Amino acid sequence: MKEFHIISSGVSLIQNAQKSGIIPLDKKISDEAHWKNLLDNPLEINRLKDFITLDPYKNSAELNTFLRVVKDKDPSQIEVYLFGTKTFSNELCRTVIQSFLRERGYLTYTPYEVSGYFWEACYFDNTYAKDKFQKGVSELLDRLIYLARKKINDGYKVYFNPTGGLKAHVIATALAGFLLGSDVYYMNEEFNEVVFIPKLFYLPKGREVEILKKIESKILISGSEASSLYESEKEALERLNLYNLVQLEEDNQIYRIRITHKGLLFLKFLKELKE
Repeated sequence: MKEFHIISSGVSLIQNAQKSGIIPLDKKISDEAHWKNLLDNPLEINRLKDFITLDPYKNSAELNTFLRVVKDKDPSQIEVYLFGTKTFSNELCRTVIQSFLRERGYLTYTPYEVSGYFWEACYFDNTYAKDKFQKGVSELLDRLIYLARKKINDGYKVYFNPTGGLKAHVIATALAGFLLGSDVYYMNEEFNEVVFIPKLFYLPKGREVEILKKIESKILISGSEASSLYESEKEALERLNLYNLVQLEEDNQIYRIRITHKGLLFLKFLKELKE
């Protein structure tokens, strides 16, 4: 099956290059003029690409997670959507990472640029920059969901990688993955392995909602009533349990079904929508 990886990109490449003496430490991420000069210089691009190639796991947070997940897989079957902020520093990092990936046979897409505040603040006032940033996060979520659904409908397995980037963009990336039920993977610099985040969000529908309402009136059901409900609604209850909307307790067989606080909150949300 083909894979589509949506990756939120930060500036870890620049930060690691600074630690290694490739880029002067006194240059700030907000120094847009400096990063634009590097971006416009092919020699600097190649120098940073050589730096990444030395140790892609160590020198790029985005590659550190991505390369671990796709290890031993065929690059020709993997597509990468690497997006980031509308800043020259982020564009520099994305340009280098994309070049690295393309040389290894991965298909990468022209990235989407999200307002990162710094670029707008350089040319406009702070109020405009803040408004653009807020609007950008909302548009980002919508765009990621659209792209992912399109790929899912085309038969791809879609992954979301929210390791890099501004915190708001990381949240939007993870949320898109949760809403779609896709795999979301992450790696903190202190971790030794990639972590696949549990599926935290699911919108029950149809019969699942009716089951939640039935359990809500009692908070939990047990004994023969629980085992009988499980036998008749096994698939729906397993899905509700997977997303922690109910808890199934068993000892050789299901003997208790309890609605969780998350399940109660969902039903409360439904009621408020109807009011």
